[in-house]
Amino acid sequence: MKTIGLLVLVAVLAVGLGAMAVGCKNEPAPKAGEKADASATPAAGEIAQKLCPVMGNKIDPKIYVDYNGRRIYFCCAMCPAEFKKDPEKYIKKVDEQLAAGAAKK
Repeated sequence: MKTIGLLVLVAVLAVGLGAMAVGCKNEPAPKAGEKADASATPAAGEIAQKLCPVMGNKIDPKIYVDYNGRRIYFCCAMCPAEFKKDPEKYIKKVDEQLAAGAAKK
């Protein structure tokens, strides 16, 4: 009986990790301060940052975190929590992305 319970637990964990490996999907928005009012959200074309620093996917302009006076955008509701674990790591990625974009112009 214990073996069946363990197998079920392993299967549930495998499915959960597999879903995370596939990448983020748009989910319910993060809590206060992490999602803008839709009427105040700029269009994606107006935002210099194009890719999520956590997953590398296209950003959703409605999902962001304000950090040290900067607005950092993400692809899904899961990414802000990951960003908050090591913000400087992800800020570096955003800065590299913006520098590369500016160099192309």
